[in-house]
Amino acid sequence: MQRLRIDLFLVTAVFLLAAFVGATAEAADDQPDVVGGLSFVGEVELTVVNIDVFVRDKAGNPVTDLEKDDFRIFQDGQERLLSHFALFSEEEISDRTILLAPGMTESTPAPTVEGETLSPEPRSAMGPDLKPIHIVLFIDNENLRPMDRNRVLSQVRSFLREVMYPHVQVMVVTYQRSLKVEQHFTNDSRAVSRALRDVKRMTAGRVEMDTERKKLLKAFATARDGNTERRPGQYGGGLQADLEGRVWSFADQVALDLDHAVNAVREVMTTLSGLPGRKYLIHISSGLPMVPALDLMNEFGSIFQSRSTLPMKARFDRRRLFRGLASAANAQGVNFLTIDASGLGGTAVSSEYSQRSDPMTGAIYVNNHQEPLLYLADRTGGRAIFNTNDITDDLQDFRQDLFTYYSLGYTINSSGTDKVHRINVEVPAHPAYSVIHRGAFVERSLESKVQDRVLSGLVFDIDENPMALEVRPRAVAPASEDRWILPLEIAFPLESIALIPEGEGDEYVGRVVVFLAARDQAGDSTVQRHEQEIRIPAADYKTRRRELYVIEMQLLMEQGTFKIVIGVMDRVTRQASYLRIHREVSG
Repeated sequence: MQRLRIDLFLVTAVFLLAAFVGATAEAADDQPDVVGGLSFVGEVELTVVNIDVFVRDKAGNPVTDLEKDDFRIFQDGQERLLSHFALFSEEEISDRTILLAPGMTESTPAPTVEGETLSPEPRSAMGPDLKPIHIVLFIDNENLRPMDRNRVLSQVRSFLREVMYPHVQVMVVTYQRSLKVEQHFTNDSRAVSRALRDVKRMTAGRVEMDTERKKLLKAFATARDGNTERRPGQYGGGLQADLEGRVWSFADQVALDLDHAVNAVREVMTTLSGLPGRKYLIHISSGLPMVPALDLMNEFGSIFQSRSTLPMKARFDRRRLFRGLASAANAQGVNFLTIDASGLGGTAVSSEYSQRSDPMTGAIYVNNHQEPLLYLADRTGGRAIFNTNDITDDLQDFRQDLFTYYSLGYTINSSGTDKVHRINVEVPAHPAYSVIHRGAFVERSLESKVQDRVLSGLVFDIDENPMALEVRPRAVAPASEDRWILPLEIAFPLESIALIPEGEGDEYVGRVVVFLAARDQAGDSTVQRHEQEIRIPAADYKTRRRELYVIEMQLLMEQGTFKIVIGVMDRVTRQASYLRIHREVSG
């Protein structure tokens, strides 16, 4: 899989002598030794933690008559006092807004994403508490069969048409060796339907793996039939060694492909990190293996009465990979809806791919491929859909999750660091109710939040530039046969950065952190971080404070068209500014 690569290999700083015309921001009153800079963002501040909670009765129906006092919420085992409580329901949303027909507009200016005009945000009558919803439809073609995929996509397309309220945005992404954004975030159901129709014409990668697996099952069946009268240990060493090697090779290929596919999901989630509101990733596959080729290892061990598969199982176990993915989802505030497109009975017993084998092998295959889907849904407060050819009812249950839920909030003193907190919500007076919620949230440091905002700027327009940043790309120069140097100048008025006297007070020093993210047309993205020290003689500050300070960065890039987002954070005031540019890198 070709990967986007951008290297930051040179950073310098200079002053432009032209004066910058603008207002001077004074330092905070409680920071008398600080010169210049914008208003301060406190190092320790109150943070409101919001947890979405879904409460269901024994029949699985939403419970909508609970009050604030019915809930108890615990962070890291300690009970927290609720400061915010709200119940949302689809009936309420319907009363406060309308479903817009595709392409329908209002007089209110509409936001734009990737140059496309979106349907307007919810009208003010909806109230300030209604959170935007971002849904990413991740179609894992590498782990799908075409017939499975197309059946499920037809049902998903109908579902999405029904949930396109003005505050809902949908993006369609495919993965097959590389990521591709088929449709950027939009509220236009017709655009989403067009993208899904195109996806249904694509190839899918699971068929190739099915063929290889089928060959191995046939070889196992031949070995089993040809040795039914022999005792364990009497099998030919050549046959056993050959089949063991084939299983190792197959497992290795499946594991490699799985690692790439999971990393692609993680990359998409990272792009969502800075988006506001509620975020869902609908992952469609024909199942993902927790241990690649576990069923074949079991078949091999059953036939040859061999324990040599034990190190094989340990070698290919991917539980740590999925734990990391769930943790990343919780850090970015993403809920998973995982859909196993295989249908009734699972893939292993499908008549199209069936092969006579130990019945236990088929059961292991199905359970092994459903376990990660269940795990991701459970750990992120989401849902898993499997063992059904018609997912319509399950999607309607998911619709209830989208629009009918309790929003609970409480405050914490921000630690200023990235920290994982465990969450538990109880409804003590109603033990029969099931309470579903995210099991953890990640407290984000300001620096992490700035990086998240930069990454989300690759998808959404950014209009946050209190430091009056300017970004000026220079002429591209060749570096090698397939690499190019893109020089950038990142400039801002010196007075927008807080400087602190150093030594005997004859020098002012400040520090900024620069984040730079770039994304090519295929959807691959990367991010770089650089910390820059700013020094100026104290005697020169009054005459030079309005000059532009320039950080020169040279990026080593492959050829292509890129969106580039730059974020600059002042280390002292903790203020940040952002800009996005488009740049063609070629000869």
